[in-house]
Amino acid sequence: MMLAYAPAFAQVENVPVANPVYNYLTRAEAKGILPHFSSSMLPLSRAEITSALKSIRRNVSQLSANDLRTLERFEKDFGLVKEENLVVFYSEKDTSQVLSSRFFDDNPKYVYHHADSANNVTLSPLASADFIAKSSDEDDGNVLYGNIGFRLYGSLGSHFGYYLQATNGAIFSGDKSIALVDKHIGQNVKFTELKSDFDFTESSVTVEYDWFHATIGRETRLWGSGVNNSLYISANAPAFTTIELGAKFKNFEYRFLHGGLIATYSDSIKVGFNAVVAQKYVAMHRLAVKPSWGEFGLWESIVYSKRDMDLEYLNPLSFYKSLEHALRDRDNSMIGVDMTVRPFKNIELRGSFILDDIIFGEIGNDYWSNKYAWNLGAWFSPDCPLDFGVEYARIEPYMFSHFDSLNNYANDNRLIGIGLMPNSEEYSATAQYWLGLGKYPVEMRLAYRRHGANEYDADGNMTRNVGGDFAKTRMPEDSERVKFLDGDLQETFSVSVGWGFELFRDFTMKFSYTLNHSVQTNDEHYLRLTFMYLDF
Repeated sequence: MMLAYAPAFAQVENVPVANPVYNYLTRAEAKGILPHFSSSMLPLSRAEITSALKSIRRNVSQLSANDLRTLERFEKDFGLVKEENLVVFYSEKDTSQVLSSRFFDDNPKYVYHHADSANNVTLSPLASADFIAKSSDEDDGNVLYGNIGFRLYGSLGSHFGYYLQATNGAIFSGDKSIALVDKHIGQNVKFTELKSDFDFTESSVTVEYDWFHATIGRETRLWGSGVNNSLYISANAPAFTTIELGAKFKNFEYRFLHGGLIATYSDSIKVGFNAVVAQKYVAMHRLAVKPSWGEFGLWESIVYSKRDMDLEYLNPLSFYKSLEHALRDRDNSMIGVDMTVRPFKNIELRGSFILDDIIFGEIGNDYWSNKYAWNLGAWFSPDCPLDFGVEYARIEPYMFSHFDSLNNYANDNRLIGIGLMPNSEEYSATAQYWLGLGKYPVEMRLAYRRHGANEYDADGNMTRNVGGDFAKTRMPEDSERVKFLDGDLQETFSVSVGWGFELFRDFTMKFSYTLNHSVQTNDEHYLRLTFMYLDF
């Protein structure tokens, strides 16, 4: 049996959502091992994750042998097992050289690491090499690219945490367009617009005291309850910088954020010194109660632009819909609810609902302005090392759009939340098998998506607006009545299989295969092989 110990230093800093520990905690959450815990608001602090891992350890009798082996790996990663650290630059307590015959040992490896009862700091390298091969009836091709960078994180005292991650990458050979399969590269302006290499950075600083925390930072966030989709905030759009305030208790949580977004006019210059980029902001808050059997949340957001930060929306405790009316009805407000319920052991029901606009007298009459989006799914984590989840998501026509296109629910022309366009639906299923050989399960995902797109002529001019694009609101000449999935119906079926395996500590080989089948176009096959040092 592995013996764990409690680290003596503070762990206020956030853990990036790319870390595979979140996948494992979601399994434990569904099994009921983590009462009052929720994965619907990520990232979490390192202290929250270590606390959750300790709770799983206390319920070790409910774990399969594979689950236990996976837990032991994460206990090592999060310092719950005392190990000798290997470093490049020595600190007072860490004096074992990583650049030696011990390079392949199963010990944590850092550029620099220091921890005492008051402060801690960790500097780690980040590196990856990706090979993607594409095959279709029309063309074949491949691309090889790489990333290198660093991650710096730690805490000062008991109340201040920090986190900085920066990487730079380049295409080594092959077809650059195939690299866009990597959604992060597809979001990178330096690569897509300036035709250069690509770089990324995320960072945050957090102050925490008892039940209160405040954060300013740019980091990937996932907000919203779901199986395969996060309705409020997802990784579909680039990360954006926010100021965030929160209060957290065992059975209650409140969180507020105010952030800056990228907005561009459709006919303006979008990059460079003479780019026309309007000021655009988003504010949102969420109140949640968290009984032992799940969570119920109330959420609200506002998007506004073409003015400085509005003091009305900087108030962390307010009702945006009424404020919007008081401010001359210029902005885009939405309200939502989400729920996570564990009715029985090993089963979790998850779903979210967003309401944009509603005219009560037009309910049931296909009125265009009655806009909403929702997802509902179930996750099953039995006693054997298998997870299985199903989900349905639906986005009504014109959802996420606004009369002022700058106020749509998007950052840099990508939806902030779920990646489904308006006038769409998706059926999806996910299965995971935990081999107990490391941190990564074998994963398979199936998805069937239907989208009613706006209609265009051969010259690219829109001939019919059915509410299928968040960047196109309804115009006076468009019909007031909508039909779900009307327009140019696009049907897509996709299947993906993937697995990751640590060749040695923190150095991982990942494999994935994806098939995209479209009724309208040819099948596309993607084979991806990644060698990565740490997940980022």
